[in-house]
Amino acid sequence: MKSLKNDNNKRNFLFIKSEYKLIKINLNDVLFLSGLRDYTQIYIKGKASPLTTLQNLKEFESKLPEDNFIRVHRSYIVAINHIDTISRNEISIGHSTIPIGNAYKAAFDEMIAKHS
Repeated sequence: MKSLKNDNNKRNFLFIKSEYKLIKINLNDVLFLSGLRDYTQIYIKGKASPLTTLQNLKEFESKLPEDNFIRVHRSYIVAINHIDTISRNEISIGHSTIPIGNAYKAAFDEMIAKHS
């Protein structure tokens, strides 16, 4: 029997429920995720508006591959490969600016050092 954890690392898409439909999203196209209480907004490359789903950010975090996504704030998870610039306390992805929370800064700095 295969381990579920190994399958998560190989998976490059997720099905999410949004607007009464199941929508397949390619994880390579996800720019970042923003949490709003019980909802998560998923910002996707090439889409003007985010997809909104009734699932909290913590649930999403467990489904995302750790090599490609990192939690940088209590309300944000970013796709590492879509980061444009990093300043002291914020990340730029496209036209969006995402804050880096103090609680997540050490893990984020460690990840950046690993990829530098």
